[in-house]
Amino acid sequence: MYTKIKDKIKNFFREIRGDKVKRITFEMFVFLPWIINIVVEGLNQRSVSGFFKFFITSFDVFVINLMIIYAVFSVTLLLRKRIPAMALISIIWLAGGIANFIVKFNRETPFNFTDLKDFGQVLDVFDKYMSKLQMVLVIALIIAAVIFVIFLWIKSPKYDTKIKYVKNAIIVAVMWILMFLSIQVGQALDRVSVKFPNLTIAYQSYGFTYCYAYGMISVGVDEPEEYTDESIQKIAERIEKTKTVDKDNVKTPNIIFLQLESFIDLTNVIDLELSAEATPNFTSLKKEYTSGYLRVNNVGYGTANTEFEIMTGMNLEDFGPGEFPYKTVLKNTPCESIAYILKDYGYSSHAMHNNTGTFYSRNVVFKNLGYDTYTSLEYMNPKEYTYLGWVKDNILTDEIIKVLDSTEEQDYLYAISVQGHGSYPSDEVLENPHISVVSGIEDDERINQYTYYANQIYEMDVFIGELINALNNYDEEVILVMYGDHLPSLGLKEEDLINHDLYQTEYIIWSNYGFSMENKDIETYQLAARLLRALNIDGGVINKFHQVYEEDEDYLKSLKKLEYDILYADRYVYGGTSPYVATDMQMGTYPIKITNIYPEDENNPVKRPDNDDKGNNEDNNNNENNDKNDSGGEGGNNNDNDDGRENGEFVKGYVVLEGEHFTGYSRVYVNNEPLDTVFISEEMLLAYYPELKSMDEFCVKQIYKETTEVSASDKAMYIAPVIDEPV
Repeated sequence: MYTKIKDKIKNFFREIRGDKVKRITFEMFVFLPWIINIVVEGLNQRSVSGFFKFFITSFDVFVINLMIIYAVFSVTLLLRKRIPAMALISIIWLAGGIANFIVKFNRETPFNFTDLKDFGQVLDVFDKYMSKLQMVLVIALIIAAVIFVIFLWIKSPKYDTKIKYVKNAIIVAVMWILMFLSIQVGQALDRVSVKFPNLTIAYQSYGFTYCYAYGMISVGVDEPEEYTDESIQKIAERIEKTKTVDKDNVKTPNIIFLQLESFIDLTNVIDLELSAEATPNFTSLKKEYTSGYLRVNNVGYGTANTEFEIMTGMNLEDFGPGEFPYKTVLKNTPCESIAYILKDYGYSSHAMHNNTGTFYSRNVVFKNLGYDTYTSLEYMNPKEYTYLGWVKDNILTDEIIKVLDSTEEQDYLYAISVQGHGSYPSDEVLENPHISVVSGIEDDERINQYTYYANQIYEMDVFIGELINALNNYDEEVILVMYGDHLPSLGLKEEDLINHDLYQTEYIIWSNYGFSMENKDIETYQLAARLLRALNIDGGVINKFHQVYEEDEDYLKSLKKLEYDILYADRYVYGGTSPYVATDMQMGTYPIKITNIYPEDENNPVKRPDNDDKGNNEDNNNNENNDKNDSGGEGGNNNDNDDGRENGEFVKGYVVLEGEHFTGYSRVYVNNEPLDTVFISEEMLLAYYPELKSMDEFCVKQIYKETTEVSASDKAMYIAPVIDEPV
């Protein structure tokens, strides 16, 4: 028996050595997974020394990662053309490793599977992270890889031996079983984990391949232990019976949450000395008003997940590794939120972001979070941009006041800023910056990054001061909750910070009427519940749950049960049916309307904007075109301000649209066809349409970067005036 097995093995290897295709296939199958694992893990650890440390101290984890790659490779045993298939798999893994390496340099947090869910939207911000040359090189590499695989597929010989599908399928099954067994053993020995409270640390500890693969299959909240109707009812009864507020003394001021992009107080960075304080307003306010540390989930990115925890009170750690609920469950499922809770207390709810409205699908998700309006960049007329092309935050002051003025009832507003967004230039891009680095950093590139960042948050701090002043003079009671959504991607380490924690930002609760609370360091998902409790508001299951269970030993386990029940299971806590329905959300604080349509009059032509007033022209997307004094523009404006006139002479064929709340992102459509559009003012647009005739149907759409429609106005029909003919 032993001899027969030995002879079969010898014959197997003899046959491989004698056949070039089989030999190459065998060598690729054996060695490529090792090469891939070494390369992607070296990139993940970001240094040769880091890789060797991981390889030596965590060899068992390295093997688990290797087994995952081998399992994927085993599928090629069922194909005749194995060489191109293995080449394709190799390219995909290597591309993931390279993407992870690039992403970690720009935002600190690793590349994960959820990054691919809205890949088209990711492309919209590539120009903020990469130069044109880098983007061209990436595209060229992708094209070259595709051509290479196609070439291999056409030219490479088939595996000429008849495939024994049953036998090979068994081998594939064994490879996958071995992979799962290795993972199970690793998890049992705590060498790898199913939960990644900190994605960055998880990638460092468990390896890129394991973390990325696990992120592909682990989405949403897993069913908790002992999830039953009875267990949920027990939680619900305790919530209902426990008194947490004085319901006869409910306070309903206007409530504003202001989420500040990548915002921190740089005095918290040890040994860093700046020429001037970057955030004097914020620093002063946190000493005078309610404040504390706020624990967030990411470094360098994760804005949408900070929003999610604040708005819903849910714990992101209960969801899949690196998951963005905005990209998964909230696209289709209404969810209890501050907006829904406050509606029962007479509030109108609004969201605002000085970035494009479709990013992270907010234009869809915010409907499922109960918002009445959402004012995104497409409904603003920005004039100031950062060097990287982000709209400056000072535009939000007037927009916030517009929201407060737009209704007679109390308003709840969630405003999201963008100015502090990375990545931060390593070149010297600001002339005569207000703030410069004095000491604490030696590397020139990091000095440039800190200088750029410090000047951005200085301007954000000025905006905070302007907003506080405007709200102080507002004739209604207002509470303003401010906080950073995460730390910036500046390569900070725990030992660099006074609080020695990369996952803490700071919050302030300010008011214009003397409201105050106890200072306390809290989790992000606790912030809203603490505020609402202080206002004697206990509506909503999750909100009151936090108020009741915060000190309970089963606090987080019970919260996970509610999250699973509300978003994924039987909704026992609501009696089987969710009380929440997606809102008919209006884009923009005010609706865009067409009030009049007529051809431009040669005797009374419309004055076109001067070049300096063109605002955000699409050509300004390139960083190279932005002014070095940080006053350049990114834009995304779709309007063609060049109306074809030479030397100012009148050009026939333009149609005037009068209306309300137009912006530089407004594009005129006639009979569903787009027209070249010139933005004149918030009350007027010009569109080139020489064929104007009675009964033509016009509408105005808000378009981002020529491709993304955010909303459309109601249609308006042009009726040609009746001309009396002489008798």
